[in-house]
This record gives sequence, structure tokens and C-alpha cells, in this order.
Amino acid sequence: MKTLLLSLCLFLSVLTCRSAESCEYGAGQCVDKQDWQFGLALGIGVRTNPLVDGDNIPLLLLPDIAWYGESFYLDNDEFGYQWYDSGEVALETFVNLNKEAAYFRYFHPSNVLFSNFSLSASFIGPARVPPPEVSKDDVATRRWAVNGGARIHIRQQQGEWQLAALTDVSSVHHGHQLSLSYSRMWQAGGWRIVLTPSLTWKSAALTDYYYGLGERDGVLLSYYFSGGSGWQPGLDLTVTKPLSEKWLMLFKASHTELHDGMTGSPLVQEGSINTLFMGAAYRF
Repeated sequence: MKTLLLSLCLFLSVLTCRSAESCEYGAGQCVDKQDWQFGLALGIGVRTNPLVDGDNIPLLLLPDIAWYGESFYLDNDEFGYQWYDSGEVALETFVNLNKEAAYFRYFHPSNVLFSNFSLSASFIGPARVPPPEVSKDDVATRRWAVNGGARIHIRQQQGEWQLAALTDVSSVHHGHQLSLSYSRMWQAGGWRIVLTPSLTWKSAALTDYYYGLGERDGVLLSYYFSGGSGWQPGLDLTVTKPLSEKWLMLFKASHTELHDGMTGSPLVQEGSINTLFMGAAYRF
């Protein structure tokens, strides 16, 4: 049940971004105000897990739930209030889930198999000291946190800037985030392509809570690690094509580079997170 719940929470971040503005603005999907939207994407995909012994996250069914009122809105795991909207500029405050904890909660077969055993160590050759690694299954529980933040939209005819500032309102890690992104949309022959480069800053407190190691984890002193702040660049590509009034084709790929204050942790074995999904979406 935990695995299913965590998968659904991560699915929400794979869905196409959307906003409540008039459809002539921005690169997001539009939602009519005072109207519920329910959707489901079916296909095949995966989101990689950068942690030692971390399972990659399968993407097979992607639920989508949204409601936008005159000011309040619900968009999957985000609940917010829009204070200002001129069409070209909008400002909102919101709360949503911080998804860092999801990477720590999956069962991995390496606990019963020898996936960390390397035959190369049996051969004569130059001595090599492997980097220290600690399994995410062997450390203290990393709790879910709730973000509170503010976001500004600057909309153009074929694109949209977004700047968001978030902080931990649940007092789990007392950390902060900043993110800047620009979405650019192209349409041709029924195809809709949205490309979104982004840059996200995560504070030392946030990084250290999830990826730092210390006395709470019961590891050797040589494995202690203090997480640092850093910037994470990312790139997201979403391609859709309507098949009928209710169905559309959906392809999504994203890549996020992890910052040094995180990748230096013995818990982390990959320097990036990648997402790939291909399927069809149905809007009820």
C-alpha cells in the first residue's frame, strides 16, 4: 500500500503543467473555472531513483484531478489561492507535498540478492577504493514534508515564465527552495510540443535532512555527511496530439542534474533523475 501511495504522488509531478489562465496565454493546459477535471493517462514509463538500493519508479497509470474556482484551486497534490491575475501576470500562494521522501520508501531486492557484489574484485589488478555507499534501507526514516510557497507567472503568446519560492511549513526539515522555469510551446499539424528548461535551488537544511548522514542513522563515523545547498538544472519535454474529443497521445521526458551538496552523500549513487513516459490520456 505504501508503494502504491508513493507511486501515485510521484505520478502527479509527471503530468503536463496546467494553469487557469485564458487559453491564448501560456504553455499550460487550461481549466475552466468552477469546473472539475478528471483524467487518466495509461502507458509505460519510468522515473529513476538516484539512491543506493533505490527502486526505479514505474509509471503505468497517471491520475489527474483538478478544480479551479474564482480564486481557490486544487491541482493534484497542490492547493492554492490566486491573488492576482491580469492575463499576462498572475500571483498565487499554495501548499503542496515535498516529494524527496518518496525515494526512500521502496523495497529493493538487493536486500536478499547479491546485487552489490562485484566479480571484478576477484581479479588481480590495481587497487581501487570504491566510494562509500549506504543503502537507503539502512537509515532512519525520512518523513514527508509539506511545502508552502508563492509563485508568479509571466505569460507570453507562446510561453510562460514561472518563479516560485517554497519553505517547509510542516517543520520537518526547515529548508527552502527557489525555482525558475520557462515553458515554450509550439503547435504544428495537431501536435503540441512544450519545452521547459528550469533551475531549482535547494537549501542546505533540506538537502541535509534527506541526504545527510549522522548519529540518527546508526552508521559508522566515516560515513557521516552534511548536505549542502546547490542549484539543480533541469529540462522537460512534453508532446501531445489529440486523437479524439476525449483521448490524446502523450509523451513526456525530463532530466534533472543533482547538485554537489546532494551527490556527495553515500546515500546517492546517481548524479541525475530521469523520467520517461509514453502512452495515451483520457479526460472524463
